[in-house]
Amino acid sequence: MNHTLKKIKQSIQGEISVSEEDIEYYSTDGGVFELTPNAIVFPVDANDVTELVKTVASMNERGGDKLSITARGNGTDQGGGPLNTGLIVDFTKHMNHILEIGDDFVLVEPGCRYGHLQAQLKKRGRFIPSYPASVEVSTIGGAVANNAAGEKTVKYGSTRDYVEALQVVLSNGETVWVHANTLEEVNTKKSTASLESKIYSQIQELLNGNIDTIHNDHPNTTKESAGYALWKAQTQGGGINLAQIVTGSQGTLCLVTAIRLKTIPLPKNIVLAVSYFDSLEKAGNAAMKLHELEPSALEIVDKNLLELVSQHKPELLEGLLPETMPAIVLLTEFDDAQNEIRSSKLGRAQSVFDELAFESIVKQDPDEQAKLWKLRRSAAAVMWTIPGSKKALPIIEDGTVPPDRLVDFLHRAYQIFEKHNLEIAVWGHAGDADLHMQPFMDLSTEADRKKLFEVTDDFYAMVAELGGTAAGEHNDSLMRAPYRAQMFSPAMEDLFNQVKHIFDPDNLFNPHKKVGVDFNYVKQHLRHEYSIKSLEHMKRQQAQDAIDK
Repeated sequence: MNHTLKKIKQSIQGEISVSEEDIEYYSTDGGVFELTPNAIVFPVDANDVTELVKTVASMNERGGDKLSITARGNGTDQGGGPLNTGLIVDFTKHMNHILEIGDDFVLVEPGCRYGHLQAQLKKRGRFIPSYPASVEVSTIGGAVANNAAGEKTVKYGSTRDYVEALQVVLSNGETVWVHANTLEEVNTKKSTASLESKIYSQIQELLNGNIDTIHNDHPNTTKESAGYALWKAQTQGGGINLAQIVTGSQGTLCLVTAIRLKTIPLPKNIVLAVSYFDSLEKAGNAAMKLHELEPSALEIVDKNLLELVSQHKPELLEGLLPETMPAIVLLTEFDDAQNEIRSSKLGRAQSVFDELAFESIVKQDPDEQAKLWKLRRSAAAVMWTIPGSKKALPIIEDGTVPPDRLVDFLHRAYQIFEKHNLEIAVWGHAGDADLHMQPFMDLSTEADRKKLFEVTDDFYAMVAELGGTAAGEHNDSLMRAPYRAQMFSPAMEDLFNQVKHIFDPDNLFNPHKKVGVDFNYVKQHLRHEYSIKSLEHMKRQQAQDAIDK
């Protein structure tokens, strides 16, 4: 192993670390798993990444202990996506730059922090609306890897809707750009003697030969980050957009070294309505009616979370709740540019509130809106800071069902929590019926470690019965990949395996993710304690302030 690491060091300008501190830090992320890497690589530029892949691939061919390569950003992933043995490639130290900001696009390196990019875009009156809740600390590379989404996705879509092109390093070290290509351009690429040519040939054959499976055998949800997005890969006229397959692939197909994203105008006038409901049924009916109005955000918070925040951080909710604690709170935002359209939607929304809510508030002042958003955004600020041995575990926090099944989803989830005697808090994206649920459990106890998988078994079986997906916006990772077969057909699962083999026949990139993940492997790497070490590199208060913001 030392010989291999020496060869890698000789081939790149960046650093390699095998320090005990770094190995420990990179062995966990925001999730409940732990895998110990052999070393951490900090590439300086795209050429370093190319040389790294070539060197490792060459050394692996010679036999001996084979190394894998796993990309990592700031470690905010909650499912184990950037964890592995082998080499972890950290893009945040050097490859973190904004390379170009155009009139309607931006070109960045994968380690660029999302919040920094948004701040620069906002100075120009632009933004990328698919940002996740972890926007202040997560990276653009992580957003592309997971096909990240968030509160604006109900109107604006997920990350893949903004990816225009990706510079990637393939498993043999070839560096290419992937983006939308016409059929003629695809045929030209197929004529060369390269891995890129082989990939285009085999992906084209796969897409053309499995049209019905690709477009019919996946959940009918408004959000989807599971598997490989083959249903997004074929363009009009028979062309191919490999960037759509790479986006959301969690670094299992190639390494991304540059990202070009579309930007859109920053809304200038926003109105926010907060409505309070005394039952799930009323809130669910309201959410379906509000969804028809095309809001820019439609978020949900349940009573359990409000009571949790009230107990541990009451100052966050001061003046934000009615006298009667609601069962459900909905936050509905409209950002239409035309005043008359925005006013019309707000009027129709108010009719929904009058019919189904027992109280509602409407604010147009940005500062007052920011205070109301604490009803939703305080969740992350509180959940992981609560003292005690029991921690809020991100094990069932990305289930997504068809929007008209939201009430069923909540009812059946509560039944599961009651069955297992779990304290739970629920929040998320009502418009997409994408809910985040993190039960409080103690991983240091054998009872809770056993119960964890009993809960996930029940939960994901329920999501599948409702026609949903295990991964709406946080991707498969280790946590959800074993359950994906319940939501997709065997034929589609076979296509996912084929895609992995086409891009990465020697399983060099991020193995045991997306495909080839079994429960024995997952259970073997479950932590025995839980803390978010990925945020400890920031001062605790800075992390708290970032999440609050």
